[in-house]
Amino acid sequence: MDDVTTKCMQSLTPDPEFWICNAVHTRARIEGERIYKAELERHLEADTIPANPTKQSLILAYENRSS
Repeated sequence: MDDVTTKCMQSLTPDPEFWICNAVHTRARIEGERIYKAELERHLEADTIPANPTKQSLILAYENRSS
């Protein structure tokens, strides 16, 4: 971050690094929920549910098919 961005963030929060990390984690959690639901739906529709699927395993196996 440049000096202006740092100064602005310091007026928002006493710990900008914590705030930024929290924002990234929150956004990743939201995206993880989207991926999990999409993968679960995809497997249900294709009748390809892997053995003992977990949220983590489905997210890690996800391939971005829109690229």
